[in-house]
Amino acid sequence: MTKEELFRKNQQLSTEFELYLLEHPEIEEKIPDNSMIVLLPEYDKELAETNMKLAEANKEPGQTIVYIRVEKLRTSRIEGLTLQVA
Repeated sequence: MTKEELFRKNQQLSTEFELYLLEHPEIEEKIPDNSMIVLLPEYDKELAETNMKLAEANKEPGQTIVYIRVEKLRTSRIEGLTLQVA
């Protein structure tokens, strides 16, 4: 996986996770302050393994790691769209 693919996949995953937190604030309340959040997509084993390795390499001493397992990701949250160019 290239760095660009890694960035793109994690960007999409983190954006969707942030949207999920907006809809489920009780989850955010369970995440300790100053913790490292590691997103582990079950549908992409290579990305999950890479994210785990990056987390271990970048963890600060004493920092809590919170692993978030994501079962699947929808292609798009948009159900209808109209584009008008004026």
